[in-house]
Amino acid sequence: MMKKTIYSIALLLVSTGVFAQQQDSLLRRQMELQREFNPTLQDANKINSLPAVPQPAIKKANTGYSSWAGRTTPPLEIAVPNPADIMTAIPYNTKRGYVSLGAGNYANIDGVLGYRLVENEKNSLTVNFLHSSTGGDISYVQESEPADNKAFFMENAGQLRYGHLLSTFKLDLKAAYSHTAFNYYGNTFGNDRHYDNENQTLGVFNLGLGMESDRSDRVNYSGSFDYRNFATGYGLTPTSDGLKGNYIDLGIGIDKPYQEGDTRVGVDGKFLGVFYSGEFDNLSILSANPFVAFSGLSWKARLGADLQFQMSGGTKFRVAPNVELDLKVADHSSLYANIKGGIDDNSFLDVMSEVRYVTPMTPMTQVRSSFSIVDLEAGARIGEVSGFRFDLFGGFRKTDDDHLWIMDGWIYNGAADMPVLFRESLKPLYTNLAHTHVGGMIRSNIWSPLDLSVRVKKSIYTVEETGITDAKAYGKPGFEAGIQATYAVMSNLELLLNYYFAGDRWSYFNDDNVKMDNINDLNLGAHYNINESFSIQLKANNLLLQKYDIWYGYPAQGFNVMGGFTFKF
Repeated sequence: MMKKTIYSIALLLVSTGVFAQQQDSLLRRQMELQREFNPTLQDANKINSLPAVPQPAIKKANTGYSSWAGRTTPPLEIAVPNPADIMTAIPYNTKRGYVSLGAGNYANIDGVLGYRLVENEKNSLTVNFLHSSTGGDISYVQESEPADNKAFFMENAGQLRYGHLLSTFKLDLKAAYSHTAFNYYGNTFGNDRHYDNENQTLGVFNLGLGMESDRSDRVNYSGSFDYRNFATGYGLTPTSDGLKGNYIDLGIGIDKPYQEGDTRVGVDGKFLGVFYSGEFDNLSILSANPFVAFSGLSWKARLGADLQFQMSGGTKFRVAPNVELDLKVADHSSLYANIKGGIDDNSFLDVMSEVRYVTPMTPMTQVRSSFSIVDLEAGARIGEVSGFRFDLFGGFRKTDDDHLWIMDGWIYNGAADMPVLFRESLKPLYTNLAHTHVGGMIRSNIWSPLDLSVRVKKSIYTVEETGITDAKAYGKPGFEAGIQATYAVMSNLELLLNYYFAGDRWSYFNDDNVKMDNINDLNLGAHYNINESFSIQLKANNLLLQKYDIWYGYPAQGFNVMGGFTFKF
């Protein structure tokens, strides 16, 4: 029955587009093409790079100081081109393919290959492949025997994407598969390894369909269908069966303009169904977002609410605001505010995108969903002109049943004559969490060869109902600062600098709060274009030779160098 429903919905979406098609004019419309892949050192170093302080965001960002140790299945679009600019002339680049490869110590390897098979006014067909891996020994921050362990990670992913432009709407189809393998390399603090460095695996097949109508003064519509099937290698022990499941994500949107400008009324709908194997609790969330949007010469607003039905562990009905405001106060300055909230499903793949080293899920360790009563973000953008920009931002988020990540550690097995087990993985600690933050950013490229930005962010957390005295916001930094600079030595040579600081970090281990070392990560690199087809890049990471944990017991790599090339053909 479920398969028939899926096929019916997909057929309906395709059929709707076919019946809406009219004769197209080549001069009137152009296909939405894949963005040219032009990596810098920031792109080429996905193995062990630290992010800058995050941009203000409404939805909480995944925590992950080192990408190779913090994610399992990063969206393929992070590493390969995405649909981006709508072309209004002939294709901007006659080269259809690219290959990029980088390698360094710790057995770090990073490669991307892509080719545009079809590219014309109406059709685009692209294929992309991604490989990322590492396999070096990493020393623990804490005193332990042994003092280090091999941290292994490998991901291979491929994607086929097709886009078609019709006279009244655009259609996008994709098929992708990723396979990830990694070991739980965390510190055991002298205990026997529970997972014994056996590689965990995660395979994800993804099939997607999206469509969006041309903007008109009548009715605008959009629809999407996304299906994912996943399977892991093993469960709570290396000899137990792994978790399997299916995701179905359906979206639809419709709006009706009723005045000149961006003034419209509409509703967005979404259904998310997560269906697990075995005794896991399935998850279903049905949501509707009615809204009305207004705009004027110097302002715009979207007023709405999210109405959400959660059908797992008993039916729950939630209402959360969904409001966006923007006011232009000068030629290059504006004020903005966004007020949102709602249910975070915390489904398996979402959890794995936060931290892959979570204890393999069983019905007892399944992460429960959370609800944000309010998620407020506001700020001021000043001086949005070439050469200078100054931003101030702040926000407040209140979430029930939020989770923090701590070391799983000792587990009683229920038998008095058997030893206590130690799991070198991470588990969620549930809390009602309030998060207040303020920050600012200055960016300048007044002197054209140098592009410089500095960002700081201060966070204040209130942690409640954890069962721990004087609980902290474990794993979340209280203060962050970042510097990014690019210096153009000449037209084909760029030097890059990136520095990231994170302080006031805590974890919980052995029934006690543990202060984690600050992150001081300095990276330098260079990117040299030999010609329009071939370029080379080199980057040195962790130049300050810092030892720090990403998650407690899970250290980052030390000093490492990665070099490589990019070839377009």
